[in-house]
Amino acid sequence: MGPYQWFGLRTVGTCIERGTHACACRGGRRPPRPRPLEGEQGRPCHVVLGLTSPVPKNMQWKSTEVESRLAASQVVLKLPTLEIGVKASAYRDSILLPPRVQRDNPNQQTLHDVLAPEVYRHWQRLRARYLPTSRHVERMRPIVAGRELYEAALAHHGLIDDYGLEAMVYKAASHDGVTIISTSYRLLLKDPGEAIRSLNNTSMNDQHCLDQVLDALDQNLTQATQRANAWATGDIDALRSILSLAQQDSCLSTLDRSQFAEALGIDDIEGRVRKSWIESAERELEKNVGSFAVLPMHELLAADGYMNALQSDGYSVQSPGQ
Repeated sequence: MGPYQWFGLRTVGTCIERGTHACACRGGRRPPRPRPLEGEQGRPCHVVLGLTSPVPKNMQWKSTEVESRLAASQVVLKLPTLEIGVKASAYRDSILLPPRVQRDNPNQQTLHDVLAPEVYRHWQRLRARYLPTSRHVERMRPIVAGRELYEAALAHHGLIDDYGLEAMVYKAASHDGVTIISTSYRLLLKDPGEAIRSLNNTSMNDQHCLDQVLDALDQNLTQATQRANAWATGDIDALRSILSLAQQDSCLSTLDRSQFAEALGIDDIEGRVRKSWIESAERELEKNVGSFAVLPMHELLAADGYMNALQSDGYSVQSPGQ
């Protein structure tokens, strides 16, 4: 693939306004800032940047507009996440597997032992293409093996799972003295040791996720590539079309309905994470003249996404591309 350029917030960002928003600056000393961003009728505009993964590896990020809007904001809201608390500390993982949880199959089983014969044959064929020299992957749980295979396939097709855009936003905010707000849903385990032992001795029943990943790889990651290119070039119509379909790689970041969630006693984790972000966003929208947030792109475009929840609570949302 050739060089890509991301064209900025006008294509993949959202503006949020409150019709009856009262603007009041908080006390405290800050460096001089640019004038707060304005939306329709001169009201302050709270910007949400939509991110997606994967993205083209050789994409060139045009960051000027993002940096300008960050500098005009009072706070930055982080991505919605789950944090699992253990005693006085907390840890996170991109696929929601705590580091202390055994990433291999229970009882020294291999993928040959835990997968249906047809799925294992499918796995062998694609592993030979993307992970020909990896041997330990045969002992990993299916969802972890699927992640390893998926990331190898992304590299093969000129894509990258983590371009670092989220980190760039936070770094720019810190440089300008903008407060960074966590929106995480925090879960404190009563007995983390027992929970981890339970996970290590339980099959996560995640064969279905690996099967989905294998099907996506059979199609040469067509859907993920189209999604990445549409985001990188700001093609909102293409993004809406692609994201309206079931995403073939979505299970890699899903915790619901897995025995992992059940072993931890978690139900409706997506709903809990969503509620935490909405509450954080509305609290900061009421307190600040201008704010900046990052969200998964599909939450900006989905009819039942986070933006719809804000609209239901009386906020005016200007969709991406408008």
